[in-house]
Amino acid sequence: MNLLRILRQDLGNIIHNPSLIFSNTILPLILIGVMGFVTKGGFGTEPVSSFDYYGVNMMIFSVSMIAITATNAFMEERVKRGNFRIAYAPVSKQEIYLSKILSSYLLSAICYGVLVPVCQYVLRLNMGGSNFIYFVLLLNVFGFCGCCFGTMFCCIFKNEEQANSIMQIPLFLSIILGGVIFQIHRFDSFLNRLSWLSPVKWAADCSYQIIYDNDLHLLYPVMIGLLVLSFFFIGVCHILFKPEDYI
Repeated sequence: MNLLRILRQDLGNIIHNPSLIFSNTILPLILIGVMGFVTKGGFGTEPVSSFDYYGVNMMIFSVSMIAITATNAFMEERVKRGNFRIAYAPVSKQEIYLSKILSSYLLSAICYGVLVPVCQYVLRLNMGGSNFIYFVLLLNVFGFCGCCFGTMFCCIFKNEEQANSIMQIPLFLSIILGGVIFQIHRFDSFLNRLSWLSPVKWAADCSYQIIYDNDLHLLYPVMIGLLVLSFFFIGVCHILFKPEDYI
């Protein structure tokens, strides 16, 4: 019951933050439009247009950035002041950090659960056709992993600015190795092997197989791998988080 109360408060804080709502709703559509338009000369219209290709890639890129939303939901100054009393309330410490993870995840699940069908049926982009629900499911698990990742960095560095600045290094390395901005298979084989350490790469390759090959065989292994990472990040949060750090 305490968790639900804190979760409702955290969701309210996120919903009243216009930048977080914009970055998880309008911004992905802008990125799809810009990248699709800029690169359309390198694509045909069949079977995959530039808008189809970057529709998938920018959706994965945007979900990757949910980690930043999680750090804002946890330790943004306005939120910390508003939740000052939580540190002294009779709640367990896991209810505090789990609420930040779950509130960020719910934002991700709602936003991208709407954006994918909008892209599929309104903008006529290829999001998997009848398989789009599997793409949404993958993005949900991927978004949950990102929320756990961002929260873990807050628990490690205990400061939003420091957590965000340091977290961006592994985050952007993972995005680059994932190939959602440009394909690194054009480079040497070492980078190709290194790219398999990137969860973004797992999500991207699984998405391509779901959408373009109608092949689901990577879906469950990738989701299990992302969930294992998520539980590892939660474990670090549990070890390092102290309520007084939240003040």
